[in-house]
Amino acid sequence: MNESDRNIAALRRVYDEWGRGNWRPWLEIYGPDMEWEWSPEFPDVHGRTSDPEVASERLREFLRQFDDWQAKAERFVASGDEVVVFTRYTGRGKGSGAGVDVQGAHVWTMRDGRAALLQIFSDRRRALEAAGLPADS
Repeated sequence: MNESDRNIAALRRVYDEWGRGNWRPWLEIYGPDMEWEWSPEFPDVHGRTSDPEVASERLREFLRQFDDWQAKAERFVASGDEVVVFTRYTGRGKGSGAGVDVQGAHVWTMRDGRAALLQIFSDRRRALEAAGLPADS
């Protein structure tokens, strides 16, 4: 198994949990200095941080808007140390009950089998661009 396959296998475990709405951290995959970055597409929480408390608070702030929020992996595209994961976000708006079913993407930068950076996008093309991949990947 090559490094890209190992990275994808490790990340599948994360998405198995996130796809069930379990947002607890997966500490064994998160590197000690892991950074989290929400793109400007998420105006209430965008920006980069390496502080795990700030990352957790941003995630909680985002999740407070929804009931039963899930992120399911639809496809993994590996390129060197980076893995782009095409996701499908589903849930219901808190209060309104309106259903949400939208596409998104995450870009993971992996080092020695552990996450060094997670970038979160709602636009898949922007995620591919961030990973230096062509839009038709």
